[in-house]
Amino acid sequence: MGQAGQTNYSASKAGMIGMTRALAREVASRGITVNAVCPNHVTTGLGAQQNEYFSRLLGFDTVEAYIADMHRKNPMGRPGLSTDTAAACAWLASDEAFYVTGEALNVSGGEEMH
Repeated sequence: MGQAGQTNYSASKAGMIGMTRALAREVASRGITVNAVCPNHVTTGLGAQQNEYFSRLLGFDTVEAYIADMHRKNPMGRPGLSTDTAAACAWLASDEAFYVTGEALNVSGGEEMH
């Protein structure tokens, strides 16, 4: 989702999705699938730094208040976990996903829907 102050980041993500779709069409005849996995915020080492940055930028008193707000906004009640993203990637790499190509799969607990 586009955010104020993140125009360059949002544009690069849109470009990646466009590239995914174009490449999927180019290589589909060879039985190759190409998909993008789009996770929402995942608190890892980098995510913890983002939490601090955005809590200040958005005017939250504490990082904990910012994180509570993230939980409140997400329909499933929490930000993503690295295991959520890994499970989506494992499915896309499995035989069950052989007919899925050119997709941008949101792994966001319902926060992002397309």
